[in-house]
Amino acid sequence: MKQYQIRITELAEEDLENAGDYIAYDLKDPSAAENTVKGIRAKINSLANFPERNELDEDKSLAGLGVRKEYYRNYKIYYVIEEDTIYIIRNLHMLVDSKAWLYRTFGL
Repeated sequence: MKQYQIRITELAEEDLENAGDYIAYDLKDPSAAENTVKGIRAKINSLANFPERNELDEDKSLAGLGVRKEYYRNYKIYYVIEEDTIYIIRNLHMLVDSKAWLYRTFGL
């Protein structure tokens, strides 16, 4: 079975940090913050074995760029596959306008 490398972009790391901070400080639940960030990272790492298991994004422009998404609880993990590397683009909460954030990320 092919093993992919995983690269997390700076924006995706910021998304994780922001999610953890929000849960820990705004919602005042540090253990939930730690569990959420660990859970998202575990889901990201699971992509190394079979990233094609998720379909392309339903948005035609994003699908044209090869954007796929994986879910972890209330979060969407957006990524692209290039050769033997998976690039984690964003980690966004389901209540945000993901399409707008992704369009800005890709300059669309």
